[in-house]
Amino acid sequence: MPLEKLSPEEITRVVAKIRQRYDDYIFKFFKPKTVKFAFEERYAEVLQKRMDISTFLMAEIEAVEELVKREEAKVAAGPQAEQEKESLAERVERIYQQNLEKIRKYPVVEIHPTANEEIKRLVGAMNALDGEHWPRLIDILRDTSYSRSSMIMVNMESQLRYLGSPGIERVPGALSRYLYQLNRFPRDFPAIEREEKEYILECAFFLHDLSEILDRALANYPRLREDQKRGLREIQQYVDGMIQDFRVRDLKRQK
Repeated sequence: MPLEKLSPEEITRVVAKIRQRYDDYIFKFFKPKTVKFAFEERYAEVLQKRMDISTFLMAEIEAVEELVKREEAKVAAGPQAEQEKESLAERVERIYQQNLEKIRKYPVVEIHPTANEEIKRLVGAMNALDGEHWPRLIDILRDTSYSRSSMIMVNMESQLRYLGSPGIERVPGALSRYLYQLNRFPRDFPAIEREEKEYILECAFFLHDLSEILDRALANYPRLREDQKRGLREIQQYVDGMIQDFRVRDLKRQK
């Protein structure tokens, strides 16, 4: 019996589900991102050749679920811990969920349908820093050596705009090469991963630099009003939270 055709809305939902399952598979079981990239290549080819998309997607769902099932079986068959201790499978699942939840509190910026979720969340976090926290910071520090017109803050603001402000095609300038790579066919997967790492590194450098500025401002200007000090601490809490949540604590600029 022929497979019932999916509607456009159903196709969108199924593709999103497959992408999420590949993300889960990669993250939980430490698999290379190329497995998801390979799906994207197959999907693009089906669209270009106008093949039966419904049959293709149903087969892809079965394939990714089988991959996940195999890895879960391997974990379950591993060395058995003592009953009262957390099993390996439980530990992997717990760490996975914890890390995922940490970044999912940040908004998503849909820069591209196939973009890595961590990148989309990081863009969202940088965008929020730019739009919500930066104006407040500039106002608090307006009568200090970290005023908006100071060389250090001019440079910092320029970096923040580059990393977090929507530019051409609603994508920050720092991700223009990433977007270019995502739109290429056939895809250069090492280049895509390289651009992801470069963006994460640039954001990490910026966040650590900004955290140091906030430390110095709090230490060097004790006469700031209490509400201003509280504002600086709240901004620093957001910045340091990003450093922890996106696991970039050790990615500091060499000095």
